Amino acid sequence: MHTGGHILTDFNLALKSFKEKTVHIGCLAQQNLENALQGLFERNGELCNKVIAEDEDVDQLEIAIDEDGIMLMSKYRPFASDLRIVVASMKITNVIERISDHAVSIAKRSRKLIRTPELPEVSLIEPIFQHANTMLTDALNAYSDGNQELAIKVINADPELNKLHKKATKQLTKCLEGEAEEHKAYLHLVFISRWLERVGDLAVNIAEDVVYMETATDIRHGGELPE
Repeated sequence: MHTGGHILTDFNLALKSFKEKTVHIGCLAQQNLENALQGLFERNGELCNKVIAEDEDVDQLEIAIDEDGIMLMSKYRPFASDLRIVVASMKITNVIERISDHAVSIAKRSRKLIRTPELPEVSLIEPIFQHANTMLTDALNAYSDGNQELAIKVINADPELNKLHKKATKQLTKCLEGEAEEHKAYLHLVFISRWLERVGDLAVNIAEDVVYMETATDIRHGGELPE
């Protein structure tokens, strides 16, 4: 991605480091998400505990990135595309921290699930996770590469995730309405499905900020995509 050709070498280096930290926090949050789901699918409590413990790293890095962003704006007074990069990156960092929070919530529910007999309905979660995780991967790559087309791909992928979430919720709701004794376990799966759908929504938020960063076009809340 270009940095607007800023004349200050120090600024360009600081901006490069700032973006690298934003990419890094994205990788940490995504690893937490993957570990949370792997903990569920493999019934591995240690992975669930790892997610909960490592969320603190994400929280601290979010604070550091916010401080760096404020420093960049106050010290160098960037303008135009440079300023959009700083502002969008700070917003994206906040979104990424929320994704890590969802990973922690999933890990906690997964930890409870693996203490009970395994349910075949856990398989309903896997396609939702795969789709949401692909959206997150594409959103983070779109940010790293300044790729507007990839960002738009993420936005267009959201309706399919909603369908997968709706399908799973419908099946799990039927289980909750039955006479089965595993009501709490089914409820855990309902929450996990919902949090994964939210991860997809947050990936869309990242993609929208990438489009703004690259084109100065705000497409939130029904705004038109740039041509």
